[in-house]
Amino acid sequence: PPHSRQDTTGTGHTSTTMAFQPGAASGGRPSEPRGNQDKDMKDLSDRFSMNEDGSVTILDLPKPFIFTLRDAKQKVVRLQSKNLVAEASNSDPEKLSVVPNRFIQGKQYPIILGVQEGKSCLSCGTSAEPTLQLEDKNIMDLFADKEQAARFTFHNIPEGSTHRFESAAYPGWFLCTSQKSSEPIRITNRTGETEITEFYFKRILTE
Repeated sequence: PPHSRQDTTGTGHTSTTMAFQPGAASGGRPSEPRGNQDKDMKDLSDRFSMNEDGSVTILDLPKPFIFTLRDAKQKVVRLQSKNLVAEASNSDPEKLSVVPNRFIQGKQYPIILGVQEGKSCLSCGTSAEPTLQLEDKNIMDLFADKEQAARFTFHNIPEGSTHRFESAAYPGWFLCTSQKSSEPIRITNRTGETEITEFYFKRILTE
C-alpha cells in the first residue's frame, strides 16, 4: 500500500511514495528534450470540443496517446519491482497511456496518466494530503467519468524544454523524482529544493 515518506535531508521536505501493482515494463525509446511536445499536447486536447451547452463532442480518441517520461537528470521512468522508478540507465522507459481530462478548463493541459496499457491509472487518492498510487481504473473509463477523473488528473505545465505535472485535485503538489537513481516517483509540495520536478515528456507514435 502507499505510504508517507519523510525527507532526510533536513529541509523539512515531505513527500509521499507510490505503491504499485506488478507489471512488466514496456519498451520505447528514451525521451528526448521537447521538440514537438507542445504540438503533441495540442493534438491530444483537440480530439474533443466543448459545445455551447457545455456538452463535449469527442472528435477522435479511440485509444490513448502513448508517451514516455524522463526526469531533468535524464533518468528514465519505468516499472521495476512493482514500483515506478526513475533509473539512471539505458533501459527503455515505460510506455504511459495518456488522455485529456475533458471536463477541466484552463490554460494548462489537464491529463490522465496510465500504465499497463491503461488498465491502471496514476491517482493522488482522496486523503487530506495526496498519496500517489496506481488504482485499477481503465483510462478510457476515466476519460468519460467527470466525477472520478479529478484525482487522476495532472496539469501538464511546460517549463522551457521540460514539463511539470501538478495535481488538479491538490494544487501545489507536483510529481517528482529523487536525485538518486532507482528511487520511486513521488509527489511533493516543496519545489526548487532537493527533488526533481521537471520532466521530458515525449509522444511515441503508434499504429
